[in-house]
Amino acid sequence: MSPASVLAGADVEERQRVWRALSDLYLDTSYRDSVRVAARELARSPYALDELRAILFDEVHPVLARNLCVSAGVWDRFDQDWLAQSIARHRRRARWLRPRGRCQRRYACLLWRLLEPRVAGVRAAASPARSRFDFNLRK
Repeated sequence: MSPASVLAGADVEERQRVWRALSDLYLDTSYRDSVRVAARELARSPYALDELRAILFDEVHPVLARNLCVSAGVWDRFDQDWLAQSIARHRRRARWLRPRGRCQRRYACLLWRLLEPRVAGVRAAASPARSRFDFNLRK
């Protein structure tokens, strides 16, 4: 089953871009450099902050948390087809059967604490600034 059929109407390409950006934070490398890049990519997505948090905690983290728990995890890049299929498989399971990704749950919380203000900041900087004196005068 393709990720498109599981997402039921969601923009699959946008979702996969978010998955890709978040997956880089689960590589067996330092996350510090990747946070800035991921935040910019997440800010470009059409998803609200609540939805981005749900994607991190409910889709990406349960699938990739195991990479943090092994001594020689993936360090270069996750295969994007594998990632999409794994997330689709995870989403198809009944909620009570899904592994909750408890391994390294604190890591996901740390990532979100770093990502949320950066995403909001990039979005705020990209939106046109309005002053309180900026209003439309009609004649």
